[in-house]
Order: sequence, then C-alpha cells, then structure tokens
Amino acid sequence: MDDASLGLWVACALGAGAVGVLRGAWSLERRASGWNSLGWGLIVASVLSGWAAAGAWGVSVAALVTMGAAFVALTVAAIRCPRGRAVAAGRRVAVPAREPRAIGRRVTTFVMVMPGGLAAAILLALGLRWLGLAVGWGEANANVAALYAVPVGWAVLVTVLLMQVRRRSQVATLLVSGVAGLPMLMGAVA
Repeated sequence: MDDASLGLWVACALGAGAVGVLRGAWSLERRASGWNSLGWGLIVASVLSGWAAAGAWGVSVAALVTMGAAFVALTVAAIRCPRGRAVAAGRRVAVPAREPRAIGRRVTTFVMVMPGGLAAAILLALGLRWLGLAVGWGEANANVAALYAVPVGWAVLVTVLLMQVRRRSQVATLLVSGVAGLPMLMGAVA
C-alpha cells in the first residue's frame, strides 16, 4: 500500500469517526462542547488528510465516506426513535402564553441573513477571485474558486449571523465580509 492510499484510508476513517463522535455528543442529555469540537476537528482533519493524500479527489472520497456514515447513523437513530411526539431529554422549552410577535425584528433578521448574507458571500468570492488572479492563478481556476466560495461562504455567514445576539454584531459581520470584495470592485471600476 503506497502513502497516498494509506492517507486516503486515514481520511475516510477520520470522517467516519467524526460522525460517530458527533452522533454520540448530540445524543447526550446536555450539550457537550468538547465532544462537538472534537467531532468537527476530526472532520477538518479528514479533509486535510484527504487533500494531502490525493488532492480534491481525496477530499471527495473522504466526504463521501463521511456522508455515508452520517446516513447510516441517522437511519439507525430514526429506526430506534419511539413513535409519537417525544420531547428531547433535558431540553424542555417553556413557551410563554402570549409572546409578542416582533414581526419587524424577524423580517430584519431574515433580510440581513438571507439576501445580505448572499451579497456578502458574493463579495467574498469576488475578493477570492481577485486574490487568485493576483497570485498567478489562471482565470479558470480563479473563477471556479469563486463559484465554490459563494455557497460555502454563504452557509458560514448564515450560521455566524444567526448565532449572534446583537444587531450591531450582525451588521459588523456583513460589513467585514463585504470589504473582502472591494479590491475586485475597485479593479472593475478603474
């Protein structure tokens, strides 16, 4: 077995192990940030190992094994789940009898997260394209990197924005993310 094959096997094992760790952490009664961090760290290690072993193809194979393990874990959990409406253990939510609707605040959050996050992700991708061209990537490679950066950047931004409590933090995140695309926009104007 050569080094690339061994690295690919390691990447696949790390991905499948990450799913096991995350599934175990999520089935606990209380949140376990240490176990969650370990699981996500193993996924990052799987990606890096797959890349080191076989480049993009290695990452793809490791991701397929990881997704397959997640499918199996979720299928087993669905089969074992009791029928009916069951409340997750230790995670009961008290709903007030009359909660204010705050429609304006909810619409603002939606607009900031969805179209605002998409716009910031596009600007990030444009910045990545500009940076790629600046360091000597071919135009095709820079374009593909930008195309891949939009959905990944948008997913990360949506997660970050929804985790932030203050509106100022959300606005700051969008502005900082949007600044990354300014060199590309300045170059297009000039």
